[in-house]
Amino acid sequence: IAIDSNDAVHISYYDQHVDDLKYATCSSGCTTASNWNDVSVDTTGYVGRWTSIAIDSNDAVHISYYDATNTGLKYATCSSGCTTTSNWNIVSVDTTGNVGWWTSIAINSNNAVHISYYDSTNDDLKYATCASSCSSTSSWSKVTVDSSGDVGKYSSVAIDSNDAVHISYRDSTNDDLKYATCSSSCSSASSWTTSTIDSVGNVGSRTSIAIDSNDALHISYHDITNGDLKYATDQSGSWANTTVDS
Repeated sequence: IAIDSNDAVHISYYDQHVDDLKYATCSSGCTTASNWNDVSVDTTGYVGRWTSIAIDSNDAVHISYYDATNTGLKYATCSSGCTTTSNWNIVSVDTTGNVGWWTSIAINSNNAVHISYYDSTNDDLKYATCASSCSSTSSWSKVTVDSSGDVGKYSSVAIDSNDAVHISYRDSTNDDLKYATCSSSCSSASSWTTSTIDSVGNVGSRTSIAIDSNDALHISYHDITNGDLKYATDQSGSWANTTVDS
């Protein structure tokens, strides 16, 4: 779910009945079903799982998702008339191996698009970005961010006020919560720094990351060992985590 500058609501989701990517929007009276408009964005093959949505400064809509037919990462965007299928532009971003699981999308201050996702073939965390002409596959830069074991499931991406990129994700080899960040030249693997945030028990699934007005990081995630909701933040200058709900 995402909100635009006029407070209209936008939702991307998977239609399991027909295996399509769908989109719904509402500008007012959104607690009444009749005020919602929905559309099938992509109906080519089995598409739409692990979808994520973001809105840029011009209120254009951007969606990342998994293409199960071609085992790839796909991207759809629309600038106006988004309840009409023909107004959406769709592109395959990455088709190298079985990629595009657990996508997460974010937009920076220059409206560049950033997507984090899982490479199931190599068990890696991957990242794709595009600054312009994003409806062309060649406009996208892709990089493997972390390949240390089975890493990258449940990724979540966010952009801070300086346009640095931050990703939270799970390390399934060690059952940990991990974090990756890059401030520039993020299409180069050497530009990324990774660290383990929580390694107590079996943790780090279902992550979600957000950044506040002071650029402090906030991550929610699941503690599988204890069946708890946990939260980590670097608000104090170093990482601290706590159990929110047990």
